[in-house]
Amino acid sequence: MTAAPTASRPTADGPRTREGRRLDLDVVRGLAIVLALGWHFSGTPTGNRLVDALTWPGRQFGWAGVDLFFVLSGFLLGRLVLHEQARTGRFDGRRFTARRLLKLWPVLYVFLAVQLLAGPDPWTTYLWQNALHLQNYAGTSLKHLWSLAVEEHFYLALAVLFPWFARRKGSPRLLAVILVGVLVAGLALRIWGMAHGVSDTRLQWRTHFRVDSLAAGVLLALLCVHWPERFEALRARRWLLFAVLGAGVVHLAVVGKEGPIGSTVGFTVAYLTAAALLLLVYRARWVPRARLLAVPVALLGRYSYGIYIWHVFAAAVAVDLLPGVGPGTTTATTQVVKYGAAVVVGVLATVAVEKPVLRLRDRLLPAKDHPVPSAASETVPTAPSSRREVATAAA
Repeated sequence: MTAAPTASRPTADGPRTREGRRLDLDVVRGLAIVLALGWHFSGTPTGNRLVDALTWPGRQFGWAGVDLFFVLSGFLLGRLVLHEQARTGRFDGRRFTARRLLKLWPVLYVFLAVQLLAGPDPWTTYLWQNALHLQNYAGTSLKHLWSLAVEEHFYLALAVLFPWFARRKGSPRLLAVILVGVLVAGLALRIWGMAHGVSDTRLQWRTHFRVDSLAAGVLLALLCVHWPERFEALRARRWLLFAVLGAGVVHLAVVGKEGPIGSTVGFTVAYLTAAALLLLVYRARWVPRARLLAVPVALLGRYSYGIYIWHVFAAAVAVDLLPGVGPGTTTATTQVVKYGAAVVVGVLATVAVEKPVLRLRDRLLPAKDHPVPSAASETVPTAPSSRREVATAAA
């Protein structure tokens, strides 16, 4: 059903598969989805040492996989937006929105339709909230979908605010100040919310408390596009990035996401840890060299959106079909079944729904490469391979 792993080929902008996908970026997506699956599937140890060791990261801090998705989304979409501004002096928010909707909505709405027909809960507990992308405020029985609402709100903000910013020829420095302000405001709002009795769930779910993770990714994109020398200098400080990654993992595993520290500073630590991981993997030479590990993880990343949408439902149905397995039973067998069902159904959703719509989208709204205005080319240095990277982000 899935294509066999293919050899990667190096390019100027980073390692790619034969299909032209960025291997390093798919590795980041793959790590994020493995963490998310582990958080939802591996809350209880199985007693099997190998299975429990493999699922330990997901069980301890798999919730932070969402923050890794957030930072990566902010980085890729930020690069797309900033490169379009550099090429054209503007940003087409309507076209951006249409392309994003055609990528994200088909798999989601097919899933909601299946839930309406075969889901275990009344449609009033999930359908309209998720259909309108308000589930992180209105509540939903499909709890894992809260993060999709945060991303949808982020895309809407980009589509509405960045054209205005571009028309007024906002400077990169001003945008950097705004983004840093969002990082500070996000932490301040969580501290205020915690002090005023806002629940840990609301602090985790609601957009105004969590948009700083996406803003962190955009800030990295801004550095990459407008100050590439500084971006590369940051990537070169691998000892610092490993230190941030290691300290962050320890904090996430020990403190978690609840309580006065976890629900406030914890989410800041989560996006800083995710940013360090992204910088360590992005364009890294070790990625194509570690093919035996990188290619399978990247393959999961390639189908990560479909897997994420469907994984809870697919796993529940698959376990229900196992003979002699009671509710809540956790064994090595049920774990294998859960992960296997999630991956299989996610791949099917991608192949049957997402990919055909993307082909249609690319016929109706093909990605455009505009010539870079002379002023922009003088003030905005970009890597020679930026078009290929932007195309990868747009896909």
